[in-house]
Amino acid sequence: MSATLLGVPLVFWAVVCFTIAAAYFYFWPRPSPKRLTPRTRWQHIVLRYFHALVWVLLGVGCLLGWLGLGDLGRWIALLAIPTYVVFLVYVVRDRNIELADAAARRRAPG
Repeated sequence: MSATLLGVPLVFWAVVCFTIAAAYFYFWPRPSPKRLTPRTRWQHIVLRYFHALVWVLLGVGCLLGWLGLGDLGRWIALLAIPTYVVFLVYVVRDRNIELADAAARRRAPG
């Protein structure tokens, strides 16, 4: 594995990834205050932490590549793919629940 990606050093990409991870750690998809159905503990964990985890995995992969451990770094970075897929599935499910709750509120009398 090369020590650069698109001509930029991997250590720079790692810093970018960790910065994005920190941003997603602090700004995450919160449920609507009008939501009728609360999130389960697992839904909360996935929606709260998995997107940041994706960026951490990518950052660690970049750092390991920069340190010359390209194969291990590549495998760590590839773990970001299933992590992101799980996050996306939960985002879509959560959005559908919120839309269903909003529809139920509109249909409710009074």
